[in-house]
Amino acid sequence: LRLTGTKLGCGEGGCGACTVLISRCIDRDSGEIEHRTINACLAPVCSIDGCHIVTVEGLGSTNKANLHVTQSRLAELFASQCGFCTPGMVMSLYGIVTSKNDSLPTMKDIEESFDGNLCRCTGYRPILDAAKTFACDIQKLDYQKSSSPTTSTTFDKFLSYAHQNTSPINQVEFPNKLRDYVPQSIHIKGIILY
Repeated sequence: LRLTGTKLGCGEGGCGACTVLISRCIDRDSGEIEHRTINACLAPVCSIDGCHIVTVEGLGSTNKANLHVTQSRLAELFASQCGFCTPGMVMSLYGIVTSKNDSLPTMKDIEESFDGNLCRCTGYRPILDAAKTFACDIQKLDYQKSSSPTTSTTFDKFLSYAHQNTSPINQVEFPNKLRDYVPQSIHIKGIILY
């Protein structure tokens, strides 16, 4: 498949580089879909039976014009250094925003969604600043305008995003085939090994 965005960092669920979004239909009658992020390195295949799995490549393409809003916002606000953690950060951000269904998360929700993500470049401040532009309570932030042209431009972009958050972001479509899928029990025919 050549999907190289999801990384294997620690292999123990501690770094978040392998973060993917899984969606499952939790109520077939109402069609309610649950979205949440998981560490792919810890998820046995049988635990995601009937789930729709979205990697960072599923959000948008590498063409800058086709990036998902979560990807472009992190890029425009300089929230990436070496880039190793970026796919996991994008998926954690996308996960918290989509899990709220009809509303936007709070800044606290967003900050807590990154609890399982590590940045080895220690670039958390720009990542959190960019992520918090999706918060419903962004107007509560108290930022000081800087005399630096780069910081000033970022600050102006940051403020412009605060006024754009009136509705939830577009979600990846859940496949109809999975809405009616009923997971089957696993029946393993055993053999005796000597």
